[in-house]
Amino acid sequence: MSRQLFTAEDIRRIAREPSNTLLLGADDIVTHEAMDVAYSLGVKVIRETESDSKPGRETPFDSPQRGSLPSLKVVHGASVNMEPFLDGPATPGTNVRLKDVVVKEDRGPMGAGYMALEKGEMKWTLTYDEMDIVLEGELVITRGIEQVRGGPGDVIYIPKGSSITFGTPSRTRFVYVVYPVNWNEK
Repeated sequence: MSRQLFTAEDIRRIAREPSNTLLLGADDIVTHEAMDVAYSLGVKVIRETESDSKPGRETPFDSPQRGSLPSLKVVHGASVNMEPFLDGPATPGTNVRLKDVVVKEDRGPMGAGYMALEKGEMKWTLTYDEMDIVLEGELVITRGIEQVRGGPGDVIYIPKGSSITFGTPSRTRFVYVVYPVNWNEK
């Protein structure tokens, strides 16, 4: 049997099928984007190895012994150096800093980073889903007439498509988790 190449579009097609599973031959190729799409759409990808070519002896493609999972990563918050963030319109006097720490190169479907605000607010429209975990201070998220406030340990969910204002009465520092990982690509 010849080697086959599977792309993200192939995975999207398989996701619409009842089996929702892709069985790969030992030499088949799957793009990284296809694996990300498979993960996000819940498509099961199974690779048959040469030694397991007998029916019923499939090995999951993403099993740790295959080496296809992204590496584990730890980010020590105390060592993160946030940089000025100038993309969003902030009120005068508002200091906005951030640093992405889980990025596309880490090969996961989600991203993460740290953000800090000092006294004021910044308008932003999300083209991605986001969760904010407040570490210090008070984070205020306003969307139209809705407003939520979070303190240390609180989690705030902001759905994709929301036009919001990040704000704080004094200062705040939080971790953001975003989906997809490439939130800042336009």
